[in-house]
Amino acid sequence: MKIQLTILLSLLISISSLAQTKIKSDIDTKVDALISNMTLQEKKMQLQVRSFDGFKKFMKENGEMITDSLTKYYPNGIGGMGLDVNLEPEIYIKVLNSFQKWSTSRGQKIPIEFIGEGLHGYMARGATVFPQAIALGSTWDPELAERIYTVAALEASSRGVVQVYSPNLDLAREPRFGRTEEMFSEDPYLVAIMGNAEVNGFQGHSAKPDRNHVATTLKHFVGHGQPEGGRNTAPINISNYDLMNNDLFPFEYIIKHANPVSLMPSYNEIGGVPNHANSWLIKDVLRKQLGFKGFITSDQSAIEQIHVLHYFAKSDSEAAKIAIENTIDLDLQFNTGSYDALDTLVKSGRLEEKYVNESLRKFLKFKYEMGLFDNPYADVAKMKTITNTPENKKLALEAAEKAIILLKNENNLLPLDNKKIKTLAVIGPLAKGAHFGGYSAEPRHGIDVLDGLIAYAGEDFKVTYAEGCKLALEESSFSANEVHTPNAVEDDKRLIQEAVEVAKQSDVIVLAIGETVSFCREAWGENHLGDRTSLELLGLQNELVTALLATGKPIVAVLFGGRPLAINEIKKNVPSVLQAFYLGQEGGQALANVLFGKVNPSGKLAITMPKSVGELPAYYDRQPSRMRSYVNEVNEPLFPFGFGLSYTTYSYGKPTLDKTTISKTENITVTIPITNTGKVAGEETVQLYIRDVISSGSRPIMELKDFAKVKLDAGETKNVTFIITPEKLMFYNYKLQKVLESGDFKVMVGPNSVNVQTVVFTVN
Repeated sequence: MKIQLTILLSLLISISSLAQTKIKSDIDTKVDALISNMTLQEKKMQLQVRSFDGFKKFMKENGEMITDSLTKYYPNGIGGMGLDVNLEPEIYIKVLNSFQKWSTSRGQKIPIEFIGEGLHGYMARGATVFPQAIALGSTWDPELAERIYTVAALEASSRGVVQVYSPNLDLAREPRFGRTEEMFSEDPYLVAIMGNAEVNGFQGHSAKPDRNHVATTLKHFVGHGQPEGGRNTAPINISNYDLMNNDLFPFEYIIKHANPVSLMPSYNEIGGVPNHANSWLIKDVLRKQLGFKGFITSDQSAIEQIHVLHYFAKSDSEAAKIAIENTIDLDLQFNTGSYDALDTLVKSGRLEEKYVNESLRKFLKFKYEMGLFDNPYADVAKMKTITNTPENKKLALEAAEKAIILLKNENNLLPLDNKKIKTLAVIGPLAKGAHFGGYSAEPRHGIDVLDGLIAYAGEDFKVTYAEGCKLALEESSFSANEVHTPNAVEDDKRLIQEAVEVAKQSDVIVLAIGETVSFCREAWGENHLGDRTSLELLGLQNELVTALLATGKPIVAVLFGGRPLAINEIKKNVPSVLQAFYLGQEGGQALANVLFGKVNPSGKLAITMPKSVGELPAYYDRQPSRMRSYVNEVNEPLFPFGFGLSYTTYSYGKPTLDKTTISKTENITVTIPITNTGKVAGEETVQLYIRDVISSGSRPIMELKDFAKVKLDAGETKNVTFIITPEKLMFYNYKLQKVLESGDFKVMVGPNSVNVQTVVFTVN
């Protein structure tokens, strides 16, 4: 019987394999037949992903498109499109379905690919808003991240979207950069693990996404997180050695461990070559070395920028030729783009048509695999049943609670006791309003700090409020260009005095300060800036803090924004400090739960907090030679990478190795006991770092190579075990060859990157 079952199982596997081969073969046949019937004009239009801005004039009030106008102005069809995320959900779907009906009833009957953004949830009006990426990185919880992006995938696919431009795998190593908020961490390993979880959430674990999932786009390839001067799109001044060992690592890891469908190069140039035009990066490293087989989408207008920004090509058509020969398959653009010139390039003999066909084949095959040719439409009823459900809100709350980092808690001011508080003062320019960070639909709807604390207080205590000072005259906005800072200092001084009077009548002050998305965001033009020269608090926030400290009332400072800020005086003088970044739609409730001890904070910094811009770069995994202090500053950050306190305490035992000498093919096991020595249950993130002591290329003083979140009841002890594989010991040498070299390796284990215990092993 056992033999018969084995034979039957083998037969079923063979049949399944043959069926899959047939499906692939059928799709390839359909794609080849379709391409053979297409004109050059139709081909070039398929390779362009357009913005909806140029099509709004063709939209009726009810969301249907004027198809006669579409046919007149776009006789050769449209390949892909990103719709206006701020449209009402029902109108959004009507627009999408109207486009699809038009596209599949004319010409080659090819459906349109609709794309979306998924940085911290699917970006669309009414969708669930989770904590911003830098806050999600602070959870150090890939399992949570996968659940979040699974929800985001379902909400996106229910609106007809089949591809999202996520995850962002840039390294947050330049906090002046306004896009720091979009990144999980400064550390390559943490970015890789969180990014891998995001890909699995969006796409599922199958080879291709199903109808409840969407394709991902790894971005921005590569080095985008550390632009010169922190300016968006500026050159990346790092060596190929650093590029391969640091910035490339998350891409390499995810391509190996997941099934990313697409990838997007970055705007910047490295070594004088724009990344979209860099054949070494794209063809040699990405395609050949890493084996990436998916299609490549350009960043918005980046192909055009090869000519108009980098002056690497003498014309837009030459930029198009360079890009498509470099296997940049799709041109993401506004209303017109560089790939409009593809047909002219082919007809003039300057471009072989095979390049167009190769890119087109990848994209059309993707459309078939995503089921667009079978059913390209979205269903309003389905969208309503799965969008921002009670379960989704509960998940957003859990994520916000886990993202909060306790930086300081002098004399155990936190958690607050609602039985000892009669009046709680909520003060600060970020106490009111839902602050989500970039790539969020507007208008924003969520629970802010004030509303969260009022709801928590109920009848137990009184909550009062004062703005304290202003950061801008208008509501913060990711998309709006205009930002007017207050110029009437007297008005702000009046607000500070009002806050002082409110504070005097309170028992405790919750102070909500930091930045908004108006000052920390993607800077896509001189009329839309988002990078800063300083990390200091904006406006009169420091003066507000000083005035409130003078009241003698206990203060809990809550820091919001998209990057670490230089809060030297706050660290020195304010008794309790929480780092929140952007907590998403349930942030106010999450904050209340943490402040009053319903939730024990477990977040850890995924990015170093420097004392000033003068310390930059400040990322923890520095080279040994970056070691000397300045004459006026000790060489240590305000708060180190991996740091975060708890309402309980943890004791780390001594780490042990299962062996002290290994070969280059062996694993080594590290074990360390962790004890909750406090009075409440908690969750601790145990971190493991490695240093290759002597090597043919200078290696960082420490590199994160593993971590584990451990839940411990009061008094409980658990052994945490890490397995160090040969892969975790490898690096690219100065010849850019991946090697594992013999020698000593230090293993450092602890609660952050500073407080570690060290053991040593040798690789023969």
